Amino acid sequence: MLNNSTIILIRHAEKPVSGVRLSQEGKQRAAAYIAYFQHYVLDHRPIEWDYLIATADSAHSSRPRLTITPLAQALNIPLNTPYSDADYKSLANDLLTQPHYANRNILIAWHHSTLLDLAEALGVKANKLADAAKWPTVWPPDVFGWVLQIRFDEEGKVWAEQTKCFNQNLMFNDHGKNPPTATA
Repeated sequence: MLNNSTIILIRHAEKPVSGVRLSQEGKQRAAAYIAYFQHYVLDHRPIEWDYLIATADSAHSSRPRLTITPLAQALNIPLNTPYSDADYKSLANDLLTQPHYANRNILIAWHHSTLLDLAEALGVKANKLADAAKWPTVWPPDVFGWVLQIRFDEEGKVWAEQTKCFNQNLMFNDHGKNPPTATA
């Protein structure tokens, strides 16, 4: 149950030309996430993270786990990796039905190919969000710096006015890659 909860979805950090790990830029982003997410502000104050979740490692990628491992270590919070990226519906079902997820702040690192599907499985309806939400219909393969912020109301429903996509502008290659408006 996600009553009064916030979920932040991010794509894993930059990948190398080949291999399952992070590129040098990806390692820099993962390190930068420590300060970025320790000072992530909601309602005019930094939030405290309750859960960190990443896709399970596969033969093709360990990047989501590697992206938020430094943050997990800095915060001394366990990093949960129970699902493959294709199993996003099971993760969404657990988040939506398990009572220990109520009143929590949850950061999830995932693969871009199923990030928007995960958001939809959590109840986000892009056509119900305002243009100002800048919710994308696709996640471009060269974009690593977007944040999907999903907030839930006291009944556990998506709080459309507080659900949005934005550019972190954390790394040099984030600049100029802002999410489109719904009409773009």
